[in-house]
Amino acid sequence: MMLNFQIPIEEGTMSGYFSGAAAARRPGIVLLQEIFGVNDAMRLAADQFAAEGFVVLVPDLFAQIAPGIELGYTDEERATAIAYWQKLDEARLRSDVAAAVRSLRAHPSCDGRVAAVGFCLGGKQAIIAAHAGLVDAAVSFYPVQVPAYREMLGDLKCPVQIHVGDSDSHIPPEVQAMLADAFAEGRPHEYHVHAGAGHGFYNSVRAFGYDPAAAERSHRAAVDFIHAAIAKP
Repeated sequence: MMLNFQIPIEEGTMSGYFSGAAAARRPGIVLLQEIFGVNDAMRLAADQFAAEGFVVLVPDLFAQIAPGIELGYTDEERATAIAYWQKLDEARLRSDVAAAVRSLRAHPSCDGRVAAVGFCLGGKQAIIAAHAGLVDAAVSFYPVQVPAYREMLGDLKCPVQIHVGDSDSHIPPEVQAMLADAFAEGRPHEYHVHAGAGHGFYNSVRAFGYDPAAAERSHRAAVDFIHAAIAKP
């Protein structure tokens, strides 16, 4: 099953992948993709979070350029992914994320509580969504371009958890220090650094970069964090 959900947006509709529908209403996760589209890795991640008791929606953030694009991890596909990423309109991205959150909150399988979970490009967008007050919690895996939105880290409207690998070339030591400083006070936020892990450590579909121990540790921490952050009083 590829893209199986339609999200109303200003321009019409945007597709997405939906997982975890159930008779009993559940908390929701808007899962935000890497730069490779809503591919096997993102659908697998959605299914993994759905198995933890969430209903999950993965919006097609490349819909503004190449709707439905799915890329793998060859050098050629990576170059294509980067080229698409560089063409994305940031305002449209934020609008599309907001539309996905609204759509999931209103879905009959969702109990109205929604968290954002993002990877790479999506990790950045999860932080932006938290700053904008769109979601009730956010988990950001190896967010890119942190210096460009550094000020947002001091004005987050919901609990945020960040996961990075200490060997991530996209998040060099000075950026890791920036994140650590922003989250130095701890609760309600969390900052996790995974020793020896690089960019994409959660992604088991790639032939490189996957770190099973860091992936399992961060997944469990993310699930526990979201449940605690959105717990009903």
